[in-house]
Amino acid sequence: MEVSHTLDGYWVLSGYIDPEHEEAQTTMAKVKEQFIRANPLIDSAKVVVVNGEFKHGKDD
Repeated sequence: MEVSHTLDGYWVLSGYIDPEHEEAQTTMAKVKEQFIRANPLIDSAKVVVVNGEFKHGKDD
């Protein structure tokens, strides 16, 4: 998974999850939980997980 940080303070964890080998919702929840546990100072409400590619803006 790739980690991005937006100008408005959100942390975006993005990557592709193969539905044939993993349950996407479960995997995304685990990734978010592990990221928050590893970074306890981050506001957990500002952590978002995306199944796919995250683009910062129109110029990316």
